[in-house]
Amino acid sequence: MKERIFIIGAGRFGTHLARRLSEFGCEIVLADKDEKRIEDLTQDGYHAVEMDAEDDDALKEAGVQEADTVVVSIGENMQGSILTTLHLKELKVKRIVCRALDAKHATVLEKLGADLVVLPSRDMAYRLAERLRDHAGSDRQELSGEYQLAHVRLGPPLHGKTLAEASLREQYHVNVVLLTRPGPQESTQALEPAPAVKLALNDVLIVAGLRENINKFERECGLPE
Repeated sequence: MKERIFIIGAGRFGTHLARRLSEFGCEIVLADKDEKRIEDLTQDGYHAVEMDAEDDDALKEAGVQEADTVVVSIGENMQGSILTTLHLKELKVKRIVCRALDAKHATVLEKLGADLVVLPSRDMAYRLAERLRDHAGSDRQELSGEYQLAHVRLGPPLHGKTLAEASLREQYHVNVVLLTRPGPQESTQALEPAPAVKLALNDVLIVAGLRENINKFERECGLPE
C-alpha cells in the first residue's frame, strides 16, 4: 500500500516536496486556503483540496487522520502553523512533520509534540557545509532524521591503532560500516571493519551515526585540510 502524505500549505516548499514524494510513489494530498492555487494544482494533476487548516472541523473533513504523515508547510503565518499543529495533535495524527520559520518557532512546534521539525534554510546550509568540508570527496547521505552516513578520511590521531583500540563506538557513538584505503596503481581496497584491523593515515572510514557525533569524530580524528 502506498504511503499517504497530507501536505498543508501549497507554496514553493510544499509543492516541491509533493513533486518529489510523488516520484517516490507516495500518495499525496495538498491542501491550501488559496482557491486559485488549488485550481492550478488540480489542473497540474495533483489531488488538492481548499481548506483552512486553522479550522479543526475542516481538518477532520479532509481526512488528515487517515494519513500516514501530515506535513505542516504553512508559509509566513507562524500563528497558523502553531494552531494547525495543535489541532493535528488533538486529532491524534500518526506522524506530524512541521516546517519552522526560525529557531523559536521550531522550539514551540517541538513542545507541541511535532515528530520532526525542519528549518529548510538552516538544514540546507548544514548539508552544504558538510559537503564543502568532506575530505573524501563525496556528500554525506541522510539516513533518517539526524542520522547520517559519512566518509571520514583519517588523520594522525588514529594512525597505528586497531579498530578495537580506537573504540569509536564508545568514544564517539559512531558505527563503522566499511574501511577503504589506497591500493596499488591508484586502486582502492575495501576492508571489513574487524576489531584487529590497524588504521592508517588517509584510510577512509564510512561511518553511521547522529550528525553531531559524526561532526565531533571528524573534527578530532579526521585529516585536517
